[in-house]
Amino acid sequence: MSYSFDASLDDDVSLVRFHVGDNSVDGHYLDDETIQYFVTAGTVGDAVLACIKYIITQLSKPDFKADWMSVSNMAAARKGYEDLLIKKAAEFGLSPTGITMNSTISLPYRADSAQDSSTGVYDGSTE
Repeated sequence: MSYSFDASLDDDVSLVRFHVGDNSVDGHYLDDETIQYFVTAGTVGDAVLACIKYIITQLSKPDFKADWMSVSNMAAARKGYEDLLIKKAAEFGLSPTGITMNSTISLPYRADSAQDSSTGVYDGSTE
């Protein structure tokens, strides 16, 4: 597995790493191949959200305690990435959950009534 980051952001992998903040060779969460998979499967925006979700899963591992030693699950870091997920979803115009809503408008009167469709007001005629 490989790691690369080009500060000029000329390639999609570097651009995703920039948005996610995973641009340090020491301690990076994602390999280039994983990021490239998400980019190929969708858009850079989709890849950014998928990568943030993956990082959240890595930060959500249970705490470890043994005698005098304890290891935290980095709850503050996880919270930061959860907030980043919402901000990046808004930035790219995507849903952070992948769920979208559609709505339709229906007229509140029958089509065969004498109601004027342009104003929505019944004019009293018996056409």
